[in-house]
Amino acid sequence: MTQLRKHALLWIAALAVTGAGCRPAPEPEPVATTPPPAPAPEPEPPKPAYPKPEHVRGIYLTAWSAGSTRKMDKVFAMLERTELNSVVIDVRDAGFNYWKMGIPLSDDSGATKVAIVKPERLMTSLKEKGVYPIARIACFRDNFVPKKVPSLAVKHSGGGVWKDRAGYTWLDPYNKKNWDYLGEIVDFALDQGFPEIQLDYVRFPSEGKAATQVFPAKSSYPDKEAKPEDVVAAFANYIGERVRKRGAAFSADIFGIISIGKVDQGIGQELEKIAAPFDLICPMVYPSHYAKGEYGVKDPSNSPYAIVSKSLADYKRRLPGKQIRPWLQDFFGYGVAQIQGQIKAAKELGYEEYLLWNAQNRYVEAAVVDNSKLVKPVATEPTDPSKVAGSTN
Repeated sequence: MTQLRKHALLWIAALAVTGAGCRPAPEPEPVATTPPPAPAPEPEPPKPAYPKPEHVRGIYLTAWSAGSTRKMDKVFAMLERTELNSVVIDVRDAGFNYWKMGIPLSDDSGATKVAIVKPERLMTSLKEKGVYPIARIACFRDNFVPKKVPSLAVKHSGGGVWKDRAGYTWLDPYNKKNWDYLGEIVDFALDQGFPEIQLDYVRFPSEGKAATQVFPAKSSYPDKEAKPEDVVAAFANYIGERVRKRGAAFSADIFGIISIGKVDQGIGQELEKIAAPFDLICPMVYPSHYAKGEYGVKDPSNSPYAIVSKSLADYKRRLPGKQIRPWLQDFFGYGVAQIQGQIKAAKELGYEEYLLWNAQNRYVEAAVVDNSKLVKPVATEPTDPSKVAGSTN
C-alpha cells in the first residue's frame, strides 16, 4: 500500500468514528391534522322591511280605516304635515280577526271579518311612504271562540260562559290551546311584514265579578302555585320568543293606573312582571281614566299635563331604563292644549315617543305639527271634538 493511500484510508476511518461532515438524519414529516369545524354561527334575525324611526310617534287606526284607500290617503297626508311617523293597526280586536288568515278556529267560530281586503297594497303603501306599522293584537277578550268552543273560555260559577259587564266573553289564560291560537295570529301578522307586534288585553278579565269567574284549565296548568301575573308573564314570554326569532319588536298595552300599586289586582298586570317580557311597554295614561284625587290631582280629566306627568314619573321610578311609549288621549273633546300638555309631560321625563288614541280615528292635527319646543300649556276646558280645528275624518 502506498503512503498516500494509507493516509486516505486513515482519514475516512476518522470521519466514520467522529461523524464529522455527516448529514444529520432528516426530521420526520409532521402529520397533517384537520382542525375541528367551527360551530355554525347563529342565524341573524331578518331585518325588518320597515326601519324604525328614531322616535316612534303614532296614531291608532281601526282595520276599517287601514283598509280604506280614501281614509289612508288622508292619514298619509296628515303624517306628511306633522311629526307623526307611525300607525298602530288592528289585526285582532274583541275576538274579531280583520285579515284573511286561513286559521281554522277563527273561520269556524265566525271571528274572521275581513276589513283589509288588499293587504299587500296596504303594506306596500306604508313602506313607500316611510310609515312604521305596528300590529295591534288584542288577546284574551274574545266574543267568538268561547261561544264556539266553551272549553276554551272563562266559565261562570253558576254555569255557562262568563261575560263581563259589557257582554264580552274571554279566553281562559291558563289554557295553552289559547296561547297557540293567539300565536298563530301573531305569526300571520309577522308574515305580513309588521316590524312590531303590540299585544293588548294581555290580562285576565277585570270588568265584572271576579268571584264568579272559573278557569277550567287552571287545574291542569303546570305551575300549581302560579298567580295571574305569572301566567300572563309566561304567555308573553311564549309569544315574545316567536316574535324575536323573526326580528320584530315586541310591545304591550297596559293599564296606566297599575304604576300606583305594588300588588296585582287579579288581572295579571303587576308592573315589574308584565313589563319584563317586552321590549317596551305602552301604558294607557289617559287623563279621563284616572279617578278624581288620584295622585293628588283634583280633576285629572281637566289636568292632563299634571296627571300624565305624575303617572309617568312612577313608571320612570319603578322601571328605570325600560323603554316607555305612552298612549295619550285624543278624545273626549281634547284640543291642542290638552294633547300637547300630555306630550310635554312625557318629554320632560325623557320619553320622546308616544301614541295617540281616538276610537273614531279623528285626530287633532294641529297638536302634533311640531312639538320640538313645547311650552307649558294654558289650562282650557275640553271642547266639542267636532269643533276642533285640524281634526281629520
